[in-house]
Amino acid sequence: MEITRMAFAANMLVNQVLGLKRGETVLIVTDTDRPRIITRALAYSAISAGGEVVVVTMEPQQIGGQEPPAAVAAAMAAVQVVINQSTYSLTHTAAVREAIKHGVRIANLRNVTEEMMVSGGITADYHQVKKVTENLARLLTEADVIRLTTPEGTDFTMRSMGRKAIAQSGFVTRPGELSGLPDGEATLAPLEGVTAGVVVSPYIADQIGQITEPFRMEIAQGRITGITGGKQAMDLKGILAKRDEAGYNAASQFALGTNPACLVIPNTREVAKKLGTAHIAIGDNISLGGKSKSTFHIDFVFLNPSVYLDGRCILKDGKYQIDLEESR
Repeated sequence: MEITRMAFAANMLVNQVLGLKRGETVLIVTDTDRPRIITRALAYSAISAGGEVVVVTMEPQQIGGQEPPAAVAAAMAAVQVVINQSTYSLTHTAAVREAIKHGVRIANLRNVTEEMMVSGGITADYHQVKKVTENLARLLTEADVIRLTTPEGTDFTMRSMGRKAIAQSGFVTRPGELSGLPDGEATLAPLEGVTAGVVVSPYIADQIGQITEPFRMEIAQGRITGITGGKQAMDLKGILAKRDEAGYNAASQFALGTNPACLVIPNTREVAKKLGTAHIAIGDNISLGGKSKSTFHIDFVFLNPSVYLDGRCILKDGKYQIDLEESR
């Protein structure tokens, strides 16, 4: 693919999402599995905007939420802007949290492909995405009991009272903000030790990929109590067996996708942001204001969910039942 086709997305990230100012220091974090052409497009745009750009390339992480090498973490805290173009998310790491404490603005492009740089969610009207995301984040903040069901049989309930939802809508213009492209989600950390129910055959999950075989995950008192099914279920059991006990925290995150331009493709970075989807996570949620500190974070995405806030259905089989402009 020609690099010029990526100019629109790269320039939007630099000029709109980040609002990069001349003379600001920019660190692009990538790894050896990511397309070099995307790295170059991002660097060219940042340099053109007057940024002082450094690119650091590391070995791919093994899982989302794994800490980057110490040298990378130190570099992240020493600049004004970080663009994460690595394979896995760094959001749920101490490195990101420390950088944010220093006022660093962080744009997340983890696992973005060449096609995602020219189509899908990256082409959205982000001013509209921002409006919808902020409205849904307000609704989540005001709610206490959140219930999610799907046609496949998923049915579980979370509590959120006292937790503030975050609107991630593709703007990172103030110190200490984190967002990225494609983006669009209203998200929060549910109360630990409360979630109960069952997750049945979500569309996709980080690390284990698209769910193509039977999958059932049982949750009680905020912890995974059983996983059964086919290959993806066994892969998840293997991951949990090798990780810390805090990884059994479920749900560590609940989020509603808010970007109508996102596509249904087997890439959680894209599909988790699609308007009408929902996702939960297991593992770390410190960066979201939760209390579960883990060495990883795995998202599970649902395509046609129904969501109830304090008994009120706001989303039915992937279709919103409320005015997203007003969200009341």
